[in-house]
Amino acid sequence: MAKIMTAAYRAILVAIFIQLFPALLLAEQISVAGFTEPYLDSTLGVSVTGQVVKIHVKEGDKVNKGQVLLELDQAAEKLEVRRRQLLVDSRAEIAAVSRQLETLAAHLQATRELYETTGSVPREDLENQQLEHALAEVELLRLEQTKKREEIELDIARKQLKKRTLQAPFSGEIAEIIVSAGENCELDTKLVRLVNTSQGYFVANIEMTVSQQLSLGQDVELQFSTGLQPITMTGQIAFISPVIDPASGLRKVKARFNNPDGQLVPGMAGIMLFTSGNN
Repeated sequence: MAKIMTAAYRAILVAIFIQLFPALLLAEQISVAGFTEPYLDSTLGVSVTGQVVKIHVKEGDKVNKGQVLLELDQAAEKLEVRRRQLLVDSRAEIAAVSRQLETLAAHLQATRELYETTGSVPREDLENQQLEHALAEVELLRLEQTKKREEIELDIARKQLKKRTLQAPFSGEIAEIIVSAGENCELDTKLVRLVNTSQGYFVANIEMTVSQQLSLGQDVELQFSTGLQPITMTGQIAFISPVIDPASGLRKVKARFNNPDGQLVPGMAGIMLFTSGNN
């Protein structure tokens, strides 16, 4: 009798457990293979042609955002900037016309007062001075507009000069220098490869049914074998492709992970583990 009651009691407990925690019974750990890639990876070039005159870095160097990596010949561009700067700085014409305008304004005021009070000045003289004053105002406006155009042209010359240097668009490490000093480069020639490995992506191509078990921001376990000891870390799903590759029928998924000490080298193979039924 006691054994029958115990069996019934166990059956009741199992039924309750199934009702309360059905996901635990359905959960399954899934493992997919993939590889790592850098968080940022760019092969850099310049949008002008010219000869490489100086390379400021070498492969393996760590660089900061905005740091100059190499320079093209820029003698002509520097001269153009200097020429434009001289034009902008020269304000002799504006100063001369401004003084002329002040003198004409004073004469016009005196002539107008004489014309209106005593009538000793012919109207024609007053009108001529008004015209001369108006022409001086127009000339001053023209010179001021010219100066603004010269300032814009100086900015353009500076930008053209800046294009002769290649700067790092982000902080990272020089992975490859593709050009040598003295070589000529054409428009958009690739010169330097820059990578940032402080973070990385684990990339996997998986079946559609498996990818449906994942969601953006979901934590996953990443495992790698380095030959010395296995590395295990946590990543977060950062990208689930909205399309499926028609050739393979697989869907690309990326999990981002932190790699501040650089223990994971981009290109390493590994596996991603997660539990189905929990997303």
